[in-house]
Amino acid sequence: MTKKNLRQLDYAKVAQLDSGMWREYYDHRFFRMFILLLKLMRTQFQFGWLLALRSAYRAGAAATNYRVRKGRENYAGVEKNLVKFYKLISDNSMESFDYRKAAEIELEWWNIHRYPERYERTLGASLAEGMAIIYDGEPKDFSEYGRLRAEAMLLRDEMGDVKQVEPDWVKITSLLSESWKSMYKAAQRKSA
Repeated sequence: MTKKNLRQLDYAKVAQLDSGMWREYYDHRFFRMFILLLKLMRTQFQFGWLLALRSAYRAGAAATNYRVRKGRENYAGVEKNLVKFYKLISDNSMESFDYRKAAEIELEWWNIHRYPERYERTLGASLAEGMAIIYDGEPKDFSEYGRLRAEAMLLRDEMGDVKQVEPDWVKITSLLSESWKSMYKAAQRKSA
């Protein structure tokens, strides 16, 4: 099996898929979210169908479990799926990374996003560290990515789960696009 170069991705397409997944996640349309996750695995990581299916399943299971159990999170189950998800990515990339640490940081930023009052660390800083682990960089290199992505999350959160008010998906998608563009540039600087 050919190892994938994680630094080679279509960040604009990844951002569009990411935005779509957010919509499905917040609307509890988890099957649709899974389909977009599957496409994301093929686009972001260039995985074949079987590997994309396995990784999308792990990421989707973690996200769904976390979403539906707000206030009574099953951290062990969520982290188990995140570890398996990141292990699949690390094992199939040209540059392996600490997949356990990546899973730990992913769950950390999910919690910072959900329960910001419990953490001194910011959402943007945690997001930046997560990318730094995967792309063997410094969190400061991914700080713009983290800031923009956190801003998109907070903009979405302003609407809460109220169905009568539609979040500004154009603005959210724009922030995600800029975020992924920034991440891509930071990852390219490290490989140069």
